Amino acid sequence: MEKIIENVVLAVLFFLVVTPVTANMSGTDVLIHSPYIIEEEFGDPYFTYSKGFVLDQNWIAWETYRLKQAPPKNISSVIRMMSVSDGETQVIASSPSSEHQYMFDTPFSAEDGRVVWSENSTIFLYDRTTGKEQSLTWDESRDDPRLYRQNRNPIITSDRIIWIGDQVYPSTRSEIFLLNLTSQNRQLVFSGPGKIGMLSADGSHIVWSDNRNEPGGGDIYLFDLDRNEEIPICTARNLQQHPAISGEYVVWEDYREGKPAIYLYNLTSKTEQRISDDNPLTLASMPYLAGNYVAWAQYDVNDRTREKSRTIAIYRINTGERELFLQGTRPLTLLDLKENRILYYRSDGKSLHDGYVHLFVIDTLAETRVTTQPTQVIVQENLTQDTVSSRQPAPTRFASIGAALPLMAGCIALLIRFRV
Repeated sequence: MEKIIENVVLAVLFFLVVTPVTANMSGTDVLIHSPYIIEEEFGDPYFTYSKGFVLDQNWIAWETYRLKQAPPKNISSVIRMMSVSDGETQVIASSPSSEHQYMFDTPFSAEDGRVVWSENSTIFLYDRTTGKEQSLTWDESRDDPRLYRQNRNPIITSDRIIWIGDQVYPSTRSEIFLLNLTSQNRQLVFSGPGKIGMLSADGSHIVWSDNRNEPGGGDIYLFDLDRNEEIPICTARNLQQHPAISGEYVVWEDYREGKPAIYLYNLTSKTEQRISDDNPLTLASMPYLAGNYVAWAQYDVNDRTREKSRTIAIYRINTGERELFLQGTRPLTLLDLKENRILYYRSDGKSLHDGYVHLFVIDTLAETRVTTQPTQVIVQENLTQDTVSSRQPAPTRFASIGAALPLMAGCIALLIRFRV
């Protein structure tokens, strides 16, 4: 019995002393509600799902997909925009309707009150300022089927809209197109032998993944519009996918070591580094990049549950710090990242199923590392400057160690007693 107790005490001490304290982000959490942000509507005959969330300044845009399961079956799709500050919600497109006959495709892109999306190979643009919608592409196959493209993945950056056009005949390779909204000039930016996966753009730079060199994998490439030059970013073995670019940095999901990890590339120094956890039991996927922050989903490789106990990891580029976001809560799903704002939902309490998402504003003034306990946050439906400034300081890492000292002392006393 004494030996068992001794082993337990030593194990507790090892955990307290050796296990590093993982940090949570410091910032303000805002609970946002809309009756249209729902994951599922249970009961016959409808199934409803929301997806494609994007942040744009004070607005959120997303798609709600609804399927009537009982005969006669029908499908509908709606794109909405909602103001974070007052909850004002508006429908910007719906299908089926007189303007749209097919389901909307994600991902979406939004900037300065404008939202772009694709529908059955047509790219659409909605401008909240004018309240008008317009189609930017059209079916060119009536005269020559070789001109037909399946257009997808539109990105809006400044006055440019960039998208992927997949050839159908005579080959299946992909191309990248650019439309200048000011001049209305459209140009073919890139045409290559590979199939393009995802696309990202910022300013004069476009990044994407394609499989020209690895039919079973993929590599990351960049096109500089100012120099009219294509640059390979990463051609490592196996699959590289889901690239994102912001300023002089590019991130992507990388399988060179067999399991997904996140890599960061500096366009100025032309260097790359792995920024996700190097623990072989930790998987990292779907990175987002905005300014100084990289965010991605992270979970344990041995987690076989349906939801997975995933969390969100945040990497600060300027300091090289990696932190876990709201560690210890129920599973989190990362929806978008813009500047220092994280849009996400979690499956405890008021979740996406109930029509709730969360907007977390990272505190950029304080870089204090905190304990594994969730950061004290303010939950409300409206985001104001007063909310951001009223955050209470979180306990420091040293406070967590101090709290553990009494337990450590008790363990040591118990150990001495049984040894004596």
